Amino acid sequence: MKLAFIGCGRIASVHAKSVIKYVSDTKHPIEIVALIDTNLESAEEFKSKYNLSCKIFTQLEEATQETALDSVIISVPHYLHEDLALRAFSQKLNVLLEKPMAHTLDSAHRILDQSRRSDNIFMIAENSQYWPEILKVKDLLLDGVIGEVVTAKASFRQASDKDIFDSYSVLKGDTESKAWRYSLAAAGGGITIDGGAHWIRPLRIWFGEIKETFCKFSYPHPLMEGESLSQAIFTFENSVTAIFEGILTEKTVFSKDYPFRITGTRGEIMVGPEGYGVYIFDQEHPDGFQLFDRHGYNSSFYHQFHDFYSCIVLGKTPNASAEYSLGEMKVALAMEKSNIEKMWVTPHKIN
Repeated sequence: MKLAFIGCGRIASVHAKSVIKYVSDTKHPIEIVALIDTNLESAEEFKSKYNLSCKIFTQLEEATQETALDSVIISVPHYLHEDLALRAFSQKLNVLLEKPMAHTLDSAHRILDQSRRSDNIFMIAENSQYWPEILKVKDLLLDGVIGEVVTAKASFRQASDKDIFDSYSVLKGDTESKAWRYSLAAAGGGITIDGGAHWIRPLRIWFGEIKETFCKFSYPHPLMEGESLSQAIFTFENSVTAIFEGILTEKTVFSKDYPFRITGTRGEIMVGPEGYGVYIFDQEHPDGFQLFDRHGYNSSFYHQFHDFYSCIVLGKTPNASAEYSLGEMKVALAMEKSNIEKMWVTPHKIN
């Protein structure tokens, strides 16, 4: 694999760490041959930080002309996804595109349409699909360890001054108000379509598609044009009901919380604080028992890259198709519609 990073910002760094560790662990023939970013200073810092020997370009087409590039990880603001994905397809590259697929559903459909004309691999980087704790919970639910599922809760809380990816900070020379995630037009929404996807995907993995949602948005973060508080009820085809909540503030100090809680007829399963470990509470373990080691959210990027590489080299099918990744977008847009219309909305009817 001859790999390039398009975009050398904060989430690209998380991908880079995972790729470098994966290469070190597996000794697979993977080479980072190019960094592509219109901000040369960011690219130079990225190259130095990870001790890379690759070339730096400002345009994708220059990189394909001067290197033996065959695959890209696209980590840029949402509103730039369509342009760069389509250009990558035209260059016959394998593409791992950061979620959400695009900032609008129409843009996402154009990306999908073009990807179907490509013989190369196209994946959406929804890393929750590969989060070890989430997959362990799936196995436990299939084994019926807490009986019949009654309800679930998915909850994430973050303050922009303590974000683990520093994604609400700004580039050098910018003011805080220029951080692109605060822009409704650039992001395509608020926290629901963005970070919320990582909490919606596990619910879909465990319980299937969301049948209906009723949602209320609020705006506690003064710089965020989209919603910075999202609260919703989800109903699923199998009659399970779940609560979803996401909040972004400037500097609030939050208590430790279980990001996922699943209640059954014989007990509860929890994903541990900050996404580490899986715990069960039942008659035998009323104070809780750790069933699964602490792997954590960030480890999912490593497993995600393994799937991308395996699809390219071994010809396997991605664990989740790009089409499937439209699900989180449709749920987010259904929640937005519910907030406006004050009614239950069906995600699969969002077009």
